[in-house]
Amino acid sequence: MTRRTVILLAVLLAVGALAVWRRRPASTAAVRQQEAQAEAAARKFMALREAEERADREVWSLTLPAVRIEQEVVLGVERAMRERKVESGVLPQLSERLAAPAGYSLLWLQARTLGVRPLGKTSGGPTGSLANLEMEVVLEGSPSGSASRAIWTARFLAEADWSNGEPPQLQGYRFVEPPTILSGMPVFEPWADLLIPTNGVGLFTDPLLFESTVQGPRLHLAGAGVTAVLAREGKWQWEASDMGPPERVQAVVRADLDGDGSTEIVVADASGVRVRGRDGWRPVWVAPAKLRHPQSMCAGDIDGDGDVDLWITQYRLPFANGQFPTPYYDANDGFPSYLLRNDGTQWVDITEASGLGAKRHRRTYSASWIDLDGDGDLDLVNVSDFAGLDVYRNDGRGHFSDLTPGLGEARHSFGMAHAIWDANGDALPDLLMVGMDSAVASQLEVLGLGRSEFAGHTAHRAAMTYGNRLFTGSATQGLEFSPASEGLRRGGWAWGAAVLDWNNDGRDDVYLVNGHETFESRSDFERQFWQHDIYVGGSAPDPATQLYFMQANERRRAARQSYGGWQANRLFTRSGSGSFVENAWIQGLAVTEDCRNVVAGDFDGDGRMDLALTTYEQWPAFRQRLLIFRNRSMGGGRWIGYQLDVPAPGSRLEVTTREGVRRHWWVHGDGYRSQSDTTAHFGLGERGEVIRAEWILRDGKRRELPRNPGQWHRISSGH
Repeated sequence: MTRRTVILLAVLLAVGALAVWRRRPASTAAVRQQEAQAEAAARKFMALREAEERADREVWSLTLPAVRIEQEVVLGVERAMRERKVESGVLPQLSERLAAPAGYSLLWLQARTLGVRPLGKTSGGPTGSLANLEMEVVLEGSPSGSASRAIWTARFLAEADWSNGEPPQLQGYRFVEPPTILSGMPVFEPWADLLIPTNGVGLFTDPLLFESTVQGPRLHLAGAGVTAVLAREGKWQWEASDMGPPERVQAVVRADLDGDGSTEIVVADASGVRVRGRDGWRPVWVAPAKLRHPQSMCAGDIDGDGDVDLWITQYRLPFANGQFPTPYYDANDGFPSYLLRNDGTQWVDITEASGLGAKRHRRTYSASWIDLDGDGDLDLVNVSDFAGLDVYRNDGRGHFSDLTPGLGEARHSFGMAHAIWDANGDALPDLLMVGMDSAVASQLEVLGLGRSEFAGHTAHRAAMTYGNRLFTGSATQGLEFSPASEGLRRGGWAWGAAVLDWNNDGRDDVYLVNGHETFESRSDFERQFWQHDIYVGGSAPDPATQLYFMQANERRRAARQSYGGWQANRLFTRSGSGSFVENAWIQGLAVTEDCRNVVAGDFDGDGRMDLALTTYEQWPAFRQRLLIFRNRSMGGGRWIGYQLDVPAPGSRLEVTTREGVRRHWWVHGDGYRSQSDTTAHFGLGERGEVIRAEWILRDGKRRELPRNPGQWHRISSGH
């Protein structure tokens, strides 16, 4: 019996085990059909493995130096982190090049190989390789004569010469940002670390919703059925949630659906939509087919009839049952989204009639109603994994035209979430699409490698892995790509974002949470995705590709490889020149555990924006935590804040100072399964004078607001 036959028999057994038969076959013919199907699946699996091996030989062989260099980098970083010494790390002369302060120990080292190319050839073959490295070094020490800690950070790019038989040599070294040092306590201090009770729901303990009440702040984790509350002694603790029984997967939004001045809790679960109002829970819409994965929900009056309508999106996990998003850069093969029009008495699915039907099967992570062009009606932005950004203009009557083609290649992304604010001060809303960058994809781009029979896969690879993108508002195009994206793009495997002016200097900053699956090894599984997975499988479930994906994942887990792991959260602070400077380590927010949800809010009422986020940790133990950070910044600018009594999507606040006009739009669905409160916080800078403050309503009417800085002002909707 040949080795191939043995493998084939083993695969036959494995494929047979994948099938779950609820009843015994009724006939011998049915048994023969099942056996034939299992054998066909096994042969397809073998063909997939052979195609993988052939591609490694014929297409990806030039990546072998990159693989070798990656291994050296990983081992070097792991050694340096274990010994807490830079000089023990990946490059012998790294410590000398950094010229870091003496007496500091290594707190964090991250190194990524962005590109590898051959140095040249001799008669004996290649002489070596030149690698482009992106590195981050964080050192920790104690200033002279002080017991407080000091943090020293540096980010730089370098080229490393790996000649055959020679130690790596660093060259072409340059700082991306000048090294930074800060002594004393960080601005953000840990305030709470609460283990989230999963209550049997596993991953989906979210959505995370921040609610400010007269009793104090509330941080709801609706999927876990718990709420974090601030007790009198200043400690956070869990209470039972009042948002209904936790579901396996659900989307939640707080909205005033009928305009009566009270807030309802709207939940999308498998059966459809349920609402909790003054009279308790009631079903308001029954889905025509079971909702498989409700992901995001946004509320807004799209047709101007006074009733709030809903856009409900769903996600579809890749790899499950052997299906894969196809094509990976423009997938429209997920579970359907629904546009539900509220006519005051019933909810009607108008997805197709509204013009949103063509791409309703996106694998959508986040979506929001927002007036992009200032014409008074609500347009739609939709951010999806394996596709990116879609933008639709509303004609005012609830019919939408697709503006997405005007975005060009910039719209493509592994879109995870978005944030909306006026980043450039032009009175139009701007949008940050949270996405992923990729060191492996960058290497393949440098080498110009790809499978010729999948030209589209290669053509869209660079756009898909650009990272985070900032789009500025446009009255004609809805949104346009902004070059300012360059300062925000690299955030790793990012999930959610929160916009906040943490130092009240009058410039909004961005906090990103990231990290997918961190395990013991810093070696990453990503190469499998880019060199093989994107070419395998299709939209339909398939037992052969299911086995292929399962086997690859088992190899990864056996090696304890990470997958988008070992990352630190990012805080991008806006400088006076308008550029973004990353300083999460300096400010105390560089959480290195894998994170998911994030919201910003003034939890203690002192006018300084705090942060709450969740972790999703699989190693060394599976757990999920709610982390809350208190802003203790000193000597910042003045501030002013407003809080609505009920959500008012489609309206905005404008605060005019001597430096210009600050704006805040109230939206739903913008964060990764996260929702902030009905509050608007404005940093005012050092002078802190408010010349005018207005609430611009959905119909364009303006209400003058109090202008006293240093206070939270409650705004009544007038009901």
